[in-house]
Amino acid sequence: MTGTASYDFSDETALVTGSTSGIGRGIAEAFATADANVIVNSRTESDVETTATELEEYGDGDVVGVAADLSETSEIERLVESAEAALGPITILVNNAAVWPEESSMVEADLEEWEFTMAVNVRSQFYASKLVAERMLEADVAGSIVNVTSQTGDRRTGGRGIYGVSNTAVNGLTWRMAHDLAQEGIRMNAVSTDVTETRQLRYEADQIAADDPDRTGEDVLAEWGEARPLGRLGQPRDLADGVLFLCSDRAEYVVGEILRVSGGGNLE
Repeated sequence: MTGTASYDFSDETALVTGSTSGIGRGIAEAFATADANVIVNSRTESDVETTATELEEYGDGDVVGVAADLSETSEIERLVESAEAALGPITILVNNAAVWPEESSMVEADLEEWEFTMAVNVRSQFYASKLVAERMLEADVAGSIVNVTSQTGDRRTGGRGIYGVSNTAVNGLTWRMAHDLAQEGIRMNAVSTDVTETRQLRYEADQIAADDPDRTGEDVLAEWGEARPLGRLGQPRDLADGVLFLCSDRAEYVVGEILRVSGGGNLE
């Protein structure tokens, strides 16, 4: 592999939702390392405080934590207001917060599960983007917004029910909102994951292994990684690299793109 890349996000302020663990934590850590000011978020006050303290050590920017439940529109409003009050105008928004409902038949899934999943995985991405974009326009900021989606949003078969539908909606949101925002100088794109090593993926692997005494959760993870064309599981840093590229000046002509960071898993 040839060439290297490094990023400087000093003087930028990045709000990353759902960023105290997994992919979101990896993205927030990458921005902090690149000297951005960073707002980390989750529903739990202790988690955001701990994560903010840890990330302060990574770069020269400031890091603050704001706890907010993104299933509630009033909490999204408070998150954006608190972020700006703490660190000034937001120049980068990464919509990462998501929930994973238990996989079931779309016929068996109940309406409450549908409503909650769509509220967190889709409505929060739209509403946070709308609020931040309005503020970017007021501050004359040519900012960048990145949505986190999944290869389940591309697939027409293979289960994943409501979760898959929510990601299909995020893809559509990205295309259509990017068109409107681009005319205002704001770029929206998305990164799409496949099997990325996170707490959620480990939980799913452990659930599968529980039904087979000859396999452990680690065995399942290894099998999933080996099944990727590149031969390994994705890591949060892989998604973070995609996000930093999309938010950088090297992607200034990239709009409405869904960057598939999947080790080739999206090709299957």
